[in-house]
Amino acid sequence: MQRFVTRFEQGLYFVTRHVDRISWGVLFLLMLMTVTQVFLRKFTNHAILGTVELTELAMAFIIFCSLAECQVHEGHIKVDLVVSRFSPRAQAFFDILTQGASFCIFTLMTVALFRQAEELKRAGEVTVDLSIPMYPFVYVAAFGCVLLALVLLAKTLRALLTALGSER
Repeated sequence: MQRFVTRFEQGLYFVTRHVDRISWGVLFLLMLMTVTQVFLRKFTNHAILGTVELTELAMAFIIFCSLAECQVHEGHIKVDLVVSRFSPRAQAFFDILTQGASFCIFTLMTVALFRQAEELKRAGEVTVDLSIPMYPFVYVAAFGCVLLALVLLAKTLRALLTALGSER
């Protein structure tokens, strides 16, 4: 079981690291677009059509492609004033509860996002100014939630190994 969890973590963390790099690239492009927009407005009094839409759509990449990597590094808020005083096995028990519950929540969120994407695709929803289909960006959000759910599952399994005393 120990070896399976380690291999699962290694493969998953490799993927999350590279998906996070995608969010970096999108953020960089968003920054370039914003700077260009500011200069165009200042010097030519014209704007780039659809800047607000592109910013909103880019947020799907920036946020959802980085959630899993943040969880890998325990970057999300965690209040452990009381739990940190417990033994490692007791802390692992609380991690099993919290990570496991979070895994369930993000699994449900993934299913809901996939359904929403299918509904948007079927309805042919597009953005107002640029007529960009919206469903691919909801799929990106769903994929990010899948990765986060898998990271939470890996953390739950790791905590389970610790709680059972098979962690070395």
